Amino acid sequence: MQIRRPASFTFVIILFFVPVNQEKMKVLIIGGGIAGTTLAQLCEDKGIDFRVVEKGTNECSQMAAGILNPMVFRRMNLSWRVEEMMPAARSFYRKMEQKLGQEFYREIPIRRLLASDQEAGYWIKKQHLPVYADFMKEQTAEDLDFPTTKNTFGTGVLKGSACVNAMAYIPAQWKWLSETGRLDREAFDYQELDPETADYKGETFDYIIFAQGKDMLNNPWFRYLPLEATKGELLTIKAPAVSQAESLNRKCFMLPLGNGEFRVGSTYDFGADNTVITEEGKRTIMEQLTSVTDEPYTVTDQQAGVRPTVKDRRPLLGKHPDFPKLVIANGLGTKGYMLAPLLMEELLGHLAEGKPLDPETEIARYDSLKNLTD
Repeated sequence: MQIRRPASFTFVIILFFVPVNQEKMKVLIIGGGIAGTTLAQLCEDKGIDFRVVEKGTNECSQMAAGILNPMVFRRMNLSWRVEEMMPAARSFYRKMEQKLGQEFYREIPIRRLLASDQEAGYWIKKQHLPVYADFMKEQTAEDLDFPTTKNTFGTGVLKGSACVNAMAYIPAQWKWLSETGRLDREAFDYQELDPETADYKGETFDYIIFAQGKDMLNNPWFRYLPLEATKGELLTIKAPAVSQAESLNRKCFMLPLGNGEFRVGSTYDFGADNTVITEEGKRTIMEQLTSVTDEPYTVTDQQAGVRPTVKDRRPLLGKHPDFPKLVIANGLGTKGYMLAPLLMEELLGHLAEGKPLDPETEIARYDSLKNLTD
């Protein structure tokens, strides 16, 4: 009699290992301008524990015009990485409007009053190139005959351009940080920081991120980098006869604010580190304005800020070469509101996941300067 044996079964046990008590990455952000507040929002999205130290006297981001301009007008070139920057910025600021319950972001066309035959030639040549399709409108007869006495070489209109109401945006970010218990309103004390351990006032962080703007000039670890304070002045004017439908640009910008008001600027005073408004700055902007309009206007306000600029026109991102727990996020310059959402996302990806930074932004490009100062 044949005995039938039961079929054998193989049991495979799959074990899922769940980390126990895995700590979140923890960062301290120094500076509450456009770079610092963008980092803060992205940290929350990624589940990163964070706090922001802000002295409360922002001298750049809150004073900025907040224009997102996809073009460099001199030769009608697209701004650096604009195909990535503009969609990231649009998505980020729309999300901020929902989260913070205020309107900050608006798309507005920029009309360039072409300044020369050469500029007009560049526009005609580039408006049909596929890479420019998302940012340049095809020039029309109406553009050529735009009704202003300042139209001597025709005009062209950008699309996809926008602006952020910086005067409202930064205070709203500070309010959110304060209400969520993540804002320390005080000056950062360098003496309280251990650069090797990233211990600050008895608390240890994975990274200390310096998003200080022009205050980086006083930072004992990063001041070897070639950042420069560049003062800029802006005017607010009332010009009821000028259309609010678009921003005009030639030698200066004329950004509509509503109710017949415009922000106009800006001056560039390289090396100046103060926010004192001057008659010279006012005269310079008013002279620039004559290239845009001859409609009557009255000046209602004047402001000054200090931009953190870099000679190669690229931001300063990355870890300190000797103290890798110290990180810099600076040098966004005049296009800070356009650059911040994507570049701060890349910086956090670098810190949290080891992703490479864009070589054009990484401070390793200035390692030779660090060696000279040692």
